[in-house]
Amino acid sequence: MELMEITTEMISKRVQKVKNWTSPGSDQHHGFWLKHLISLHGKMAQQFNEMLQKGSISEWLTTGRTYLIQKDPAKGAAPGNYRPITCLPTMFKLLTDIIADRIQDYLEEKNILPDEQKGNKRKSRGTKDQLLIDKMILENCKSRKANLHMTWIDYKKAFDSLPHSWIIKCLDAIGICKTVGTFIENMMEHWKTELFVGNESYGLVNIRRGIFQGDSLSPLLFIIAMIPLSTILQKTNLGYQISKNSHKISHLMYMDDLKLYGKTETEIQSLTNTVRIFSTDINMEFGLDKCSTVALKKGKIIESEGINMPNGQTIKCHQPEAYKYLGILQLDNIKHEHVKTVVSKEYIQRVGKILKSKLNGGNTIKAINTWAIPVIRYTAGIINWTQVELDNLDRKTRKLMTIHHSLHPRSDVDRLYLPRRSGGRGLLQVKQAVKEEEHALAEYVKQSEEPALIEVKNQKLLKTKQTKNQYKKTALQTRADSWHNKTLHGKFLDKIEGKADKEKTWLWLTNGTLKKETEGLILAAQEQAIRTNAIKAKIEKSADDPKCRLCKETDETIDHILSCCKKIAQTDYKQRHNYVAQMIHWNLCLKYHLPAAKNWWDHKPAKVLENEHAKILWDFRIQTDKVLEHNTPDITVVEKNMLRYCKNEHV
Repeated sequence: MELMEITTEMISKRVQKVKNWTSPGSDQHHGFWLKHLISLHGKMAQQFNEMLQKGSISEWLTTGRTYLIQKDPAKGAAPGNYRPITCLPTMFKLLTDIIADRIQDYLEEKNILPDEQKGNKRKSRGTKDQLLIDKMILENCKSRKANLHMTWIDYKKAFDSLPHSWIIKCLDAIGICKTVGTFIENMMEHWKTELFVGNESYGLVNIRRGIFQGDSLSPLLFIIAMIPLSTILQKTNLGYQISKNSHKISHLMYMDDLKLYGKTETEIQSLTNTVRIFSTDINMEFGLDKCSTVALKKGKIIESEGINMPNGQTIKCHQPEAYKYLGILQLDNIKHEHVKTVVSKEYIQRVGKILKSKLNGGNTIKAINTWAIPVIRYTAGIINWTQVELDNLDRKTRKLMTIHHSLHPRSDVDRLYLPRRSGGRGLLQVKQAVKEEEHALAEYVKQSEEPALIEVKNQKLLKTKQTKNQYKKTALQTRADSWHNKTLHGKFLDKIEGKADKEKTWLWLTNGTLKKETEGLILAAQEQAIRTNAIKAKIEKSADDPKCRLCKETDETIDHILSCCKKIAQTDYKQRHNYVAQMIHWNLCLKYHLPAAKNWWDHKPAKVLENEHAKILWDFRIQTDKVLEHNTPDITVVEKNMLRYCKNEHV
């Protein structure tokens, strides 16, 4: 790796990825200020380079603030009942982010990272890669009726156990330049954190082994320290083969999550022992209570005594209990039905919690899309969902929205899933989210050059004919056409076609600031989904009179109720009109520095308001030279500066 020099451009580019208002460490600097005080970037680059060249680092830069959050108040002050959250100095995170980027570039350039490790790996799908490969192995074993032995390895406090000396040796072994290596070594020597419970400090703790957690460099250092393990396992030439000509797969890793594969009991014993020896050498221990093993003979699970360790302990086979690997339950195969039940329940619970909240319409939909939908999306491509199951989840979502008054029961379904800029509500459909993810995975696997993922492609685990973008575009167009072609639901769309600016028409939806209940009601009205007398008589073919129940003159349609009924013209219509005028009056008062309430809805327009800038008249009769029937405008504004200008011009 070449000598590293940090430039102003590197600072400016990397600081854009720093979050604005996350809790800072001891420097108390929020990312927002580093982003916008661009005049500091040159000086920061200069100081960072000085630290790199001298190999020295200030104490405050490597001191974190760890807050101990109690998990369960009922368990009291037991040490295991606290969850540590560490806030690192923002300047430290920026510096280590830049160093991590450069090291990552070097690792990719020299192809040093093993394919088996997907933690912190660019241009990969992370856990999805490993789950796809794992699914392929399990299904291949079943279909070929082959023998397969698997072991799941769990480490005790893996990130807190790794010796700093081993990290330095690994950095040197892969060719990291001496300047960066020395800086990292000095940095680790000064790692410390101050412990807090609430606002009370319990002193400083020096970090003598393990890594910091909260910056980009630390997980990369852990991965580098685990590279030798993958290399050793590869050289054993053991593992499972999909076919005679395919390469052997001995293990899969995601950070410290490790799964081993062997054809025989002897192979899995050898692989496990290799991992144990390596782990012992670098002071890392197995968490045997969370490790497990399973044996398959001719594709069927068999009883196993487990794997005996030299210290007399055993990695047991937890049959018939399933093991949760990267969030997916499995044993001899993936437990599809069990996973579906668990994630469906979690998804529905999250949707329910969101709808019970007081979020506005836009944020409610955004919360479902970003907090609930990912629960299902993560399983796409791994779990075999049926169309019926996905449709049921979408149906339950709409039912919950109806129960919480955010969706009218007769409202248009297609419109619900259209983007807000197109007149929809922007909700992600569960079925579409799963299909999009499957298409994206298939596209990714097709383009991959990794041997294991090539095997996934050859085994046709993902059967799709379109790219994600093609599928998404087709689904969007189909949904828009379906809404437009509906006689009642598409009527409003027909009315505004070519007559209104659609972007401004849907501005209230894109802003998303109305209550979710109000949003649902307005959309139902636009879609003629509210059961007026006209709808009952002409659409439902009931014996009801279609005439308006108030004026008895015209058919009771939504348009009639909103703007044409004489019975409510002087009450509801006038009140609505006055609210609009009241808001305009409030804005004019602010413009001309006249007295006004804090909020427009609390504003009470005075008959006359005047200062040196302007005079504003409210509902004031104007004397005119000619007789006018309508001579009482809602608001009259007299700009005094303009009057002076006109008088001077006249003279």
